[in-house]
Amino acid sequence: MKKSSIFSIVILFSFFLAGCYKKYNRTITVCDGNLFVERYRHNFIDVAYYYLTDSSSFRMYVGKFDNEHGGYYFNCNNDSITISETYEGKVTNIRKYRLLDLSKGKEGF
Repeated sequence: MKKSSIFSIVILFSFFLAGCYKKYNRTITVCDGNLFVERYRHNFIDVAYYYLTDSSSFRMYVGKFDNEHGGYYFNCNNDSITISETYEGKVTNIRKYRLLDLSKGKEGF
């Protein structure tokens, strides 16, 4: 095998490995600044991973989505948060959590 072929294979494999990890993208503030949604992007495919946190007592995995087709909406109401999952403009799933339960490590109502 020629050296150029081996070099090409090594370069392609390096690009593949570089795309196999999640990279921090941004933080979105929700619930009047009390909670944050951390977003991580996967480099190899266009998928975003979402985490809900208060930055001190809990960090919860919300899910992942191809941002071209869907996403998440966060709605706060007093002591609870509702997470709506959408796909192509339609709500496909709704989850509701008490903020106090999240800070104690419990999920859901």
